[in-house]
Amino acid sequence: MSFTPSTPLIVVVSALGAQGASVVSAYLQSSDYQIRALTSDPSCDAAVRLAAKNSRVTVVGVDLSSLESVVAAFHGASFIFAQTVFRPDTFASQGPAAAQALEARHGLNIAEAASKIPSLQHLIWSTLPDAFGVSQGKYNIPHFQAKIPAEQYLRNPDNGLADKTTYLHVGLYGSNAERWPYLPVYVKGAQKYVITLPCSPNALIPFVGDESVNVGLIVQAILSQPEKTLGKSVLGASEYLSCTDWALALSKALKDNVTFAETTLESYEAVWGIAGTEVGLMFRYFNEVQRDAISVPAIITPAELGVQESLRSTEQRLQGMDWRDILIQTS
Repeated sequence: MSFTPSTPLIVVVSALGAQGASVVSAYLQSSDYQIRALTSDPSCDAAVRLAAKNSRVTVVGVDLSSLESVVAAFHGASFIFAQTVFRPDTFASQGPAAAQALEARHGLNIAEAASKIPSLQHLIWSTLPDAFGVSQGKYNIPHFQAKIPAEQYLRNPDNGLADKTTYLHVGLYGSNAERWPYLPVYVKGAQKYVITLPCSPNALIPFVGDESVNVGLIVQAILSQPEKTLGKSVLGASEYLSCTDWALALSKALKDNVTFAETTLESYEAVWGIAGTEVGLMFRYFNEVQRDAISVPAIITPAELGVQESLRSTEQRLQGMDWRDILIQTS
């Protein structure tokens, strides 16, 4: 297929990550778009495989710490899907404040670069709740707050993007249970698996479900209905699950008994260190604010965009995972 200058270009930031890969996969199903997939390492195996997959995908290297690099990567974009990453290497070596500052800088470079692209019609910013603001300073969750400076820039009418942006609030990935500290641990004495979090069994947690599919479907729905979504926030979740429901979904996937056990934040931190503080505060926030303040007022749901029935649930994601290999980590 040949492309004309009028063929719309969608640029996907962090295209090799879970969210970005889902967006690229969704748009590969349509022949109406060019796709520019951005990554920090275009020579890695995953980038090479993606570039070879389809002639409509161009893989481009970008340095999110350089405004000039991001502007060049966005050149000619009609649509942009942007997500930043709370880098685990920075978190481990320098701590949460450094990881937050780095991600915030990347986000601000993305926002400022987007403001310099005259061809841009619609930007989707993958964000998280302003937990610090919602909780009036009680919950400072670095990987949440790292997203907020860019969102504030985008919402400011003086920067020219307030009416070109949608804010996508993506819930927990369905696959999170395959990694620490969410991974179920087998307790021999009780003859069952246990997941432990500093959260009430009944607290409602937003899950995106199968992140490999659902993020792309929701992004397509957002971009195809700008009259509903420009300037608005969209819920990137297939469902709300309690911790008890999550354990039940895991039981079905593992074909074994999984129980949820509530713990204190202090005990969780004692086990997991700074990672326990980061994850534990997130679940305490969910526990306290519940559904009404998880995101923002008047958030648009997938049902309102007509894609709810197409989304794959957390249970479906869990059942598609190779638990025999995953659980080797706990043996």
